[in-house]
Amino acid sequence: MKLTRILKVTETEFYDFLENDLLNNIYQCTNKKLSSKDIKKGLRYTKHDESVYSRIDISILDYKRGEFYKSEIKSIADRITISFETEVIDNELKIVFNQHIEGFESKKHNKFMRMFSEAVYYGRMTDTLYDIQKKIVTNRENFIEPIFPN
Repeated sequence: MKLTRILKVTETEFYDFLENDLLNNIYQCTNKKLSSKDIKKGLRYTKHDESVYSRIDISILDYKRGEFYKSEIKSIADRITISFETEVIDNELKIVFNQHIEGFESKKHNKFMRMFSEAVYYGRMTDTLYDIQKKIVTNRENFIEPIFPN
């Protein structure tokens, strides 16, 4: 499923948020401290959820800061591919968000259920993008310039 939105954030803010979120997630899952230089095609890590005894493998399929990010999330139940493609337009950021859930096959659903499921997924995708925007704006508003003595 493909969704396009324009957010009131800068390209730098978006990719800083994306990288920080990813690096924090990797640290929580592996206890390894990586840097933004390590975020590239082929980076992999595993997340374990002890409450349900599950394993989730996350792989970066492609990444170029300022242009795109693509990852794959594999679990026992599903395989999800997520990508963001970005473009600066009039000081705002156009984001094309693609999400493919392998377990969601339209031919397994009747027309009504397919339309309902697609609406739910589009709603969640929109919420994801606007949550990112909200977090970035909150960080921007709470940022305090460091004061250095002369």
